[in-house]
Amino acid sequence: MKLSLGTLCNLRDSKVIYIGETKGIHDLRFLRGISERFQLDSFFLSENSDLEKIDYSQYDLIVAAPLTRPISVIPSSTQIPIVGISLAYDLNSESDNAALSANLQECSFIICDCQYICDKVINEYGINQKRVGVIAFGCDLELFAAKSPKTFNEPSLLVTRNWFPTHSNRIVLDALQRLHSQGIDIKCTFVGDGPELQESKRELIKNSINSNISFLGSKSPIEVAHLMETHEIYISASQSDGSSVSLMEALASGMICVVSNFPSNLEWIKDRYSGFLFQNGSEESLAKTLKEVLALDPKTLAKIGERARKIAAEKANWGKNKMEFLKFLESVIE
Repeated sequence: MKLSLGTLCNLRDSKVIYIGETKGIHDLRFLRGISERFQLDSFFLSENSDLEKIDYSQYDLIVAAPLTRPISVIPSSTQIPIVGISLAYDLNSESDNAALSANLQECSFIICDCQYICDKVINEYGINQKRVGVIAFGCDLELFAAKSPKTFNEPSLLVTRNWFPTHSNRIVLDALQRLHSQGIDIKCTFVGDGPELQESKRELIKNSINSNISFLGSKSPIEVAHLMETHEIYISASQSDGSSVSLMEALASGMICVVSNFPSNLEWIKDRYSGFLFQNGSEESLAKTLKEVLALDPKTLAKIGERARKIAAEKANWGKNKMEFLKFLESVIE
């Protein structure tokens, strides 16, 4: 839909309320984008439970993420259009399907970050495909652009997923232990925090394979970008993803991405062409894949890294995808 200047001016006077669960990285990104185009208020369930004070009648649009509690708290009598945003885990988890289905029905439109999640909304929950769209969240391509070509002479591993069960970082540790038992030791850096971190550290020390493995805890995006610049191989064993932002950052950085064959990853990685896939949930498969990657010559790895960068440039540009997101919100308000 083409918008006239007059329409755009009117839309800038429109008022949006954003309802979220916790103020996470995705929420902050959406808030910054929405505030560029609309008047914006935000409400986070983790910070405030006084829901009755919200006067929905003053708003032109409700944006809610994820598709769970933030939608459940909106009164069913509300006549304002609701745009629900899936954060992938809301549809991948074993949650109350009946409640989730009711929430999806309440949404005027639903935004998914990958086709896999979009298809799930349509096929498993019976939502009309005209009410569902795909917009990849993307990443900051300027921040994560590779500053210089990687040599791949002594590849090192980087994991940037937090230590939660669905991210399955322990599968990475088990794969490293398998390689260690075969006489293969490789530098690996873990970035992130979470409930499984301390126990994993203790197991690592117990098994005496910690000499080449480091845990840096949480890091800023700038620090993560530097680490992706100085490491060559990115690993994610996550068993629940949409379009993973950390994967997109790694692609943009020209890293060799080794990820599980979870369906959404297949939208970004073509095996042995733009990265490598291993069997979801299998440390044996991951160890085997890492051995294969480490055996490749630097020129082959450099070509794969360059293909990864091109895919990120084509599909993972948040600056471009954000404009698509805002235009979609404009069309709903209009």
